[in-house]
Amino acid sequence: MDMKKVVIFLATLALAGCVSNSERQKQQAEIDRTTPYCSSQKQCDAAWAAARQWVNQNCGMKIQNYSSDYIETYNSPANSAAIACQVTKNPLPTGASSINVRISCSNMFGCVPDVYQAAINFNKYINDYIERFAPVRMGFMARMSDTKGNEVQNTSYSAGMLIKGVTHDGPAYKAGLRDDDIVTAVGNDAVRNQYDLTSVMEKYHSGDNVKVTILRNGKELIKEVHL
Repeated sequence: MDMKKVVIFLATLALAGCVSNSERQKQQAEIDRTTPYCSSQKQCDAAWAAARQWVNQNCGMKIQNYSSDYIETYNSPANSAAIACQVTKNPLPTGASSINVRISCSNMFGCVPDVYQAAINFNKYINDYIERFAPVRMGFMARMSDTKGNEVQNTSYSAGMLIKGVTHDGPAYKAGLRDDDIVTAVGNDAVRNQYDLTSVMEKYHSGDNVKVTILRNGKELIKEVHL
């Protein structure tokens, strides 16, 4: 091994040794917190294209397997600090999909770049790309529920999207939508999960008026939202 390689190896070892367990825990928490989610076919197609681009530009090994839900590079050679990557697209009961990355190398002393920081960078890159394809927003957070407003985890049991956290003075608030209303349709499209809601909102643009069907205290109401 020449001196240049020795210096690089020792520098990698030193950097790996400088990272404390508490710092690793913080990095893992950041990875978990920023896991990318796509909520429509348009968003997921964009996210998957971005994932392939990131792998090509940042992983040290070439792609050997690629499909609509799996990307895998070759493994790094023995003792190599170059990173190998696996990316999976995983469907969720909400109708959305998560984009998860696994990064590794074959060097016991550490990888270049650091696998935790690389995963954080991956998540940010994909999330930024997904945001470019985000539809116009009505101004509320929502989760699946039954007709009585009880949160459910599976679309099969969902009657619609339970509103939580209406943005004050946002389009939904101005139209009279409030927390605990259940959105069951937007326009003529039924809404039962986040995928439905994101997909239908992609049809509209800022300045449009859209009729939103809700359940409030068991009664069906229609509100017109100006986007």
